[in-house]
Amino acid sequence: MRYLIKNISVFDSNSEIQTNQNIYIGKGKIENLSHNEKNIDKKCQIIDGTNKLLIPVITDLYSNLKTPGEEHRSILDQEISAAIAGGITNVCCLPSTDPVLDEPSLIKDLISKANKIFPINIKPYAAITKNLAGNQLSEMKELFDAGAIGFSQAEQPIVDTKVLLSAFEYAKTFGFTLFLRPTENYLSKNTYANESSIATRLGLKGLNRNSEIIEILKYLALSKDIGTKIHLSKISCKESLEIIEKAKNENINVTCDVSINQLLFSEQDIDGYNTNYHLTPPLRSKIDQEEIFNSIKNDVIDAISSDHCPVDLDKKMLPFEESEPGASSFETFLPLIFKVAQDHQINITKLLSKISLEPYKILNNKKYDLNTCTNIDFCLYDESLSWIPSQSSMKTSGKNIPFEYELRGRVSHTFVDGKKIYEL
Repeated sequence: MRYLIKNISVFDSNSEIQTNQNIYIGKGKIENLSHNEKNIDKKCQIIDGTNKLLIPVITDLYSNLKTPGEEHRSILDQEISAAIAGGITNVCCLPSTDPVLDEPSLIKDLISKANKIFPINIKPYAAITKNLAGNQLSEMKELFDAGAIGFSQAEQPIVDTKVLLSAFEYAKTFGFTLFLRPTENYLSKNTYANESSIATRLGLKGLNRNSEIIEILKYLALSKDIGTKIHLSKISCKESLEIIEKAKNENINVTCDVSINQLLFSEQDIDGYNTNYHLTPPLRSKIDQEEIFNSIKNDVIDAISSDHCPVDLDKKMLPFEESEPGASSFETFLPLIFKVAQDHQINITKLLSKISLEPYKILNNKKYDLNTCTNIDFCLYDESLSWIPSQSSMKTSGKNIPFEYELRGRVSHTFVDGKKIYEL
């Protein structure tokens, strides 16, 4: 199938928005319309691009599909459907499944199952250690050859520093990237909120920010010494970002992302014990949030992740301390990015680069060029649509979203390899 998208605005490979474009797509790539106007396939599908923005290769660096296993909680086809409805064409999923993604056959099986549902790009992280236990390294080379995009411990730290050192050395040898979520094991156990007067007043055990800072310092020291490429996931503290900025200035091979939740909410939102705000890491202070916005503007933060984590409603209806942390974010990810741009006066092109071009570069070590790629991935975002996410309208198996307001804008089409796989 060939497509002609008329009068479309395009977020291009230079992080600029070009308006009033006519895009002709054939054989999975953009063809030069001026040279092919007479040869346009008369049977091609014409899409009206009025009020729409073409956004290439939205890449989510941190999501939980909870598959394989836990099919009763989160069915793979529901989560893939939710991702493409959100315009996400590259989904990096965590190894914290049941069983853990620590065997090549499990990596291959997950990719195969996902591709049978939709031809989306599932990019699984394999476990750094067997069963995420932190005791024995997984067979990283075999896992990479099976399709793993990188290596992660999900939310589980490696307590044994000798094992961590071996992981850094092994990853450096083969050029692998370690995707690390900094949280110190003992400080983070049985914590439910940011350590502050708010947590104290609510009677919730708070997580000290040193839990994040200590691990970041450890990871950066190892990366500096060994040269391993590391990516730090879901950074939440002001001090952490200051440390990462200094490390980048010292040319340490580090990138980082922040969860969309940290841009939208703060610790003040947990005041009513709403368990939809029970997240990891916990929502931080307004001071931390302001530093996150500054770090996005100054490119200390390289990417924004959805932090998609579907949770059964009955797990969210428990008391705050007993509830399961997480929020569903795939379908609302892009509209919320636009909301952040409007609410906090951040240039939308800056934010779009943090969910598309920059995370793609982190994964692939190269720039994404919409005009030269032979198999293009993109979505069309209709800025004229308004909608309120609800249990009936959301495709994800987890209906746990921490807000109830109307969103402006929605994904109308998603294309993978130049083929339309979703239309609203």
